[in-house]
Amino acid sequence: MTTQDNGDLRIDLSLSPADLRLLLDAVTYRLERWPGGEPYEQENLHTMQILLQAAILEANFGSTGDR
Repeated sequence: MTTQDNGDLRIDLSLSPADLRLLLDAVTYRLERWPGGEPYEQENLHTMQILLQAAILEANFGSTGDR
């Protein structure tokens, strides 16, 4: 755990590709069924969705590049 310059707490996680896909499914589910609320929450979920998709692509690319 670290604290950023703006005071926000940052937590780094190590996840397997399967865990990344599970988390992406949960974020996507939440976005698809967005009940309304604070727009920044939806924006944060969308950003998280993009980052998870990128991480999954990187994991897939990395696993095929090792052969």
